[in-house]
Amino acid sequence: MKGKTLKEIIGTEERSLYRLISLIAKLSTQVREMIPKELGFAGGINPYGEKQLQIDVWSNDLFTKKLLRSGLVKRLASEEMEEVAEAKAGEYSIVLDPLDGSSNLKSNNLLGTIVGVYREKPLPARGRGLHAAMYFLYGPYHQLVLALHDGVRTFAALGRGSEGTRFISDGLVRQLPKPPTVYGIGGLREKWTPRVREFVESLEKRKMSLRYGGSFVGDYNQVLTKGGFFAYPELTDAPDGKYRLQFESNPVSFITEKAGGRASTGTGSILDIEPSSIVQRVPTYLGDSDLVQEFESLYHSKSQPA
Repeated sequence: MKGKTLKEIIGTEERSLYRLISLIAKLSTQVREMIPKELGFAGGINPYGEKQLQIDVWSNDLFTKKLLRSGLVKRLASEEMEEVAEAKAGEYSIVLDPLDGSSNLKSNNLLGTIVGVYREKPLPARGRGLHAAMYFLYGPYHQLVLALHDGVRTFAALGRGSEGTRFISDGLVRQLPKPPTVYGIGGLREKWTPRVREFVESLEKRKMSLRYGGSFVGDYNQVLTKGGFFAYPELTDAPDGKYRLQFESNPVSFITEKAGGRASTGTGSILDIEPSSIVQRVPTYLGDSDLVQEFESLYHSKSQPA
């Protein structure tokens, strides 16, 4: 397959960023190769009270140790850790969900890795300050979706070269397709708020197809590929939703905006939120800019007194 490599896409002017993304891509390959081998529970609990799988712990250790020892990363925050880890030197700060959708492991459904890259910033940080964001999807093929300042590109892992697995792109800048055709909404339907229910009904009336599999990057990739709307919304018993601002919502929101879409909490841009803590959660609505704006209008109208 002819195409452009990571080095050709990122360019020589961003040499340190190329080294960083290449290292993260290499580590993602190790995670993908380990997935069939690491079945079972580690017996631990992460900072959110969720049971950790062995591969959650293993993948977090892999990314954390390798990145902090690289000389490129000064600070690293992970969904699997309570505090920000620091190295002696490095120009980048990394936010990381090392294995998104790990509950899908035993049913052999989609998993991924989400990464946000800041330059010279303390953590937690506003999403608007991201320098790059990416996710890896461990599906039928190993895919990298990478957002840089000039747009979003997709890569496929194809064979091995002298420096390891080669990630190749067609070089095209991705935009969310129109018209939107798919949607996915997380959380139990019975716990959706009335405004979320009303909006979902409007999507169903438009004959949009439901796509939901329990992996953020797997579900969002449907929207990036086919056009549409994805959310893990406010719930009646969880008004802040499920997704963590630093590790999940900010990086994927950055990708969404770079692909011509919109990312919202219902009241404003996710990327403009001033973080209050590493573990902060936010309702997350992503995708086609017109659909997200439509939801914001509904959110606002349903928030007004009768």
